[in-house]
Amino acid sequence: MKLLVQGDDYGFTKGVTYGIIEAIDNGILTCTGMFTNMEIAPWAAQFIKERPDFCFGIDFNLVAGPSCAPAEKIPHLVDENGRLIRSNIRIHDPRWQSEEGRAELFPYDEVYTEIKAQYDRFIELTGRKPGYLNGHSIVAETMLKAMRKIAEDEDLPFAFDFMQMAFTTFSLPEEEDEKTNASVSKVFDPQAQLKKDPLGKFLKYQDELLKHEYVLAGGHPGYVDADLFSQTSLSIERCKDLEFVTSPLMKAFVEENHVELIDYYDVAEIMKQGLIKNAEK
Repeated sequence: MKLLVQGDDYGFTKGVTYGIIEAIDNGILTCTGMFTNMEIAPWAAQFIKERPDFCFGIDFNLVAGPSCAPAEKIPHLVDENGRLIRSNIRIHDPRWQSEEGRAELFPYDEVYTEIKAQYDRFIELTGRKPGYLNGHSIVAETMLKAMRKIAEDEDLPFAFDFMQMAFTTFSLPEEEDEKTNASVSKVFDPQAQLKKDPLGKFLKYQDELLKHEYVLAGGHPGYVDADLFSQTSLSIERCKDLEFVTSPLMKAFVEENHVELIDYYDVAEIMKQGLIKNAEK
């Protein structure tokens, strides 16, 4: 079994960033995607420079924080303060229910302009290309098209492609507490988040997971700080995801079952061998 352990939202807040660094240095996390548009991105970039061999990618973020592109170039994506419009507002807009409406909310040219600016900022801040590209939160068809263009132009793996061919922990049977998942509902339910148990779920279904050649375990590890509560509904559960990727039980699982931990650098090599193909546009 080859296991890719992905932690999203690096650079979202200082608490999230410190938690992900803990997962990198003392856990089984193999890759993380950065929010390059956040105010603390220059601060978060210093830890990337100190870890030249770790796989840092980009989580293209169109729903939180300030934009990287000038606000006048992306009027449909930002509010009157030049900040990206939150996902909980987007999904309650009636237009979100149709592809035509989603294209109106997220025009392709504006989406491409913003994510290209986020890509360029990653290189500016870190001095290197990202290891992979990924989307964040809600995803419209125009976003997929724009992200795929950059992935192809820059010859980088697109996380969506790996998710299509690997068995993911999201594919496991739904647990009762996941029915109000904040990453889907965009509703803050503290009790549901406190009940989340990714470590217990993984170990419960470990026999099923070991049947697959490629497995992706994804989540949002991090420490919880006050900034999170003003920016996202997905907050408290991040400490549970951090527990999962740093647990001695997970380290023992990897060692005892001879699990090979892989990252998107490995995925890129696998793609070159033709074992993973880009999804159709």
